[in-house]
Amino acid sequence: MNQWKIFIKTINIMGKRCFLYFLGILFMSIGWSLFAIMTSLLMKNVVDAAENGNATKIPLIIIGNIICGFISLVIYRGAAILYNVEAKRAYANLCKNVFAKEIKLPFSYYEKHHSGEFISKISYDLEKMGSIYSSRLRRAVAPILQVIVYLIPMFILNWQITICFICVNVCMLIINTFLIKPIRDVSKKISNSNRDMTEKMSNLLQGMEQTRMYSAGKETIEEFIKENENFTRQSRKKFLFMALLESSSKGFELVCALAFLIIGIYFTNNEYTTLGSLTAIYSLYGVFSFQFLQLGKYLPELIGCLVNAQNIFDFIGEDIEPNCWYEDIKYEDIDNYYVKKKIKAEQEIIIDKIDFSYRKELKLLHNFSMNINKGECIAITGQSGCGKSTISKLLLGLYKVENGMIWIDGQPYLKINNMEIRQKIAYVPQEPYLFNDSIKENIRIGKLNATDEEIENAAKIAHAHEFIMKFENGYETMVGERGNKLSGGERQRIAIARAIIKDAPIILLDEATSALDNESEQFVNESLKSLINKKTIIMIAHRLKTVKNADQIIVIDRGKISQQGTHDELIKQAGIYADFVGMREKAISWKIKADSLA
Repeated sequence: MNQWKIFIKTINIMGKRCFLYFLGILFMSIGWSLFAIMTSLLMKNVVDAAENGNATKIPLIIIGNIICGFISLVIYRGAAILYNVEAKRAYANLCKNVFAKEIKLPFSYYEKHHSGEFISKISYDLEKMGSIYSSRLRRAVAPILQVIVYLIPMFILNWQITICFICVNVCMLIINTFLIKPIRDVSKKISNSNRDMTEKMSNLLQGMEQTRMYSAGKETIEEFIKENENFTRQSRKKFLFMALLESSSKGFELVCALAFLIIGIYFTNNEYTTLGSLTAIYSLYGVFSFQFLQLGKYLPELIGCLVNAQNIFDFIGEDIEPNCWYEDIKYEDIDNYYVKKKIKAEQEIIIDKIDFSYRKELKLLHNFSMNINKGECIAITGQSGCGKSTISKLLLGLYKVENGMIWIDGQPYLKINNMEIRQKIAYVPQEPYLFNDSIKENIRIGKLNATDEEIENAAKIAHAHEFIMKFENGYETMVGERGNKLSGGERQRIAIARAIIKDAPIILLDEATSALDNESEQFVNESLKSLINKKTIIMIAHRLKTVKNADQIIVIDRGKISQQGTHDELIKQAGIYADFVGMREKAISWKIKADSLA
C-alpha cells in the first residue's frame, strides 16, 4: 500500500465532516498569514511615508493595520477552535473503528496473534496515527497554504525578486526530499521494534510465576534489553536524519539571507523597487521561507506516521466474524433453507458427520456425529487433544465446520446468527476470565440489566454468596486482574453465578472442575447441580465425579466416538472408559494406603 492510498484512507476516517477539518486548517493559515502580511505592509507604508516626507499619515496607517491585524487574529482563533474539535472527533472515530474491530474479529485471530501485538497497536501505532489528526497533517498542509498566501503580495510588490527566492527554496526542498525515504524506512523499523518489545513485556508480566520458577528471568531480561537496544538504535538513526534535515534547512536560511542582500542591493540601486517595498518583501520572505522550511521538516514526520497508520489499516482490514457462517461459505444442501429469526433451543441438537481441523494436514474431528436431546445431561470425555474442547467451540459458533452440519431446533447452525446461538448457551470454561472490576459487575455480565437482588440470588445458588460476604466490601470487592485476588474455586463459582443469571436453555461446561482441589470441586459440583434443572447440559470433562451421573457419556478417541452409554453400561464394556475408571480407582487405593502409613 503506497503512502498516498494510506493518506486517503486516513482522511476517510473523518467521514463527511472532513471538509470542516480542512476548512479549519485553511482559515487558520489565512488568518495567520494575513497578520504577517499586515505587519509587512505596515513596514512598507511607514518606510515609504517617511522617505517621501508624509509622516502625518503614519498614525492612520498604524491604526488601520491594527484593525486588520485584530480581524485576522479573530479569524485564526475561530478556525483553530473548529480544527481542534474536528481533530478530536477524527481521533475518536479512529479509536471506535479499532475497538469495534477487536470485538468483531473471529476467535481464530486471537489464537494466532499475541496480546502484545494488540497492546502495541493501541499504545503506539494508534497514538502515532492519532497525531496525524492532532498536529502532523496541519503542520504539513498549513505551510503550503501560507506559502501561497504570502506569494500574492510578494509578486505584487516585485515579481522578479520573488521568483529568485522561489528558485532558491525549491532547490532546498528537492535536496530535503532525499531524506524522506530513509526516515520512512526507519520509522517502520521503530514501529516493529516497539511491537516486539511490547510482546516481550506482556509475556514477562503474564508469565511472571513461570519465569521465576524456571529461573528464566535473566534470559528474558536479556532478550528485552536486546530488543530495546534495537529500538534505541533505530530511534537514533531517525534523530540523525531529522537533524540532517534541520541542519540543511538552517544552511539554506543563511544562503537565502545572503541572496536577498545581494539581489536587494542590485534592485534598489537600479530603482527597480522602493526601499519600502524591499523591506516588506524581506519581511514576507522571512515568514515565507520559514513556512517553506517547515514543509521540508514536517512532511517526513507525516510520512513516518503514515507507516503507523498502515499498521492500523492492516488490522482494520482483517476479516471479521460473519453474522452467520453461511455468509462465509455457501453450502448447497442448505442454500434454500428458510431459517427462523429466533431459536428457542426446545428441540434436540444434532451434530451430523462434521469434519474440523486447525491445520489442514491434521483432522481433529472426522465424520463426527452425536445427538443431544432437550433436557438431557451429556458428558463428553476422552484423552487430552482428542477434540473435546473443539466441540464446545463449534457449538458456540466460534469456528465453522469444514464438512457436515450442526442442527438446533431443526435449523442449520450455519444460517443462524452467531449471537443468537450464544444467547441460548451459558458457557463455563475451565479458566473463566474475570474482568478487573467488582464481583457484582463480573456476575452481571451474564445479564447486563440484572438487579442487585438478582445478582445476589444467583450467587447464593452458585454457593458463592457466603465467601463474597466475608470480604470487607462484599459484592463491591475488586477481583483484580484476571481475578487474581480470588482462589480458583471462587473464580469458578463466580463464573457459575454468571451462567445462572443468564438463564439460558443450554449449559456448556468445558472442564469446569479440572483445575480445582477436592474441596473446591465439591462446592462447584453443588453449584452445577443448580444449573441442571430442566436445562440441556453438555459437560466436557475427564474427572469421574463430574461425568458418572450424566444421562449419556460419550467417549472420544482420535476425533471419533469410541464409546457411548451410561456410567454403568460403559463399566461393563471393555474399552477406554472402563480402563480409565480402573486406573482412577487404583490411584485412589494407593492414596488411601499412603495416608494410612502416614
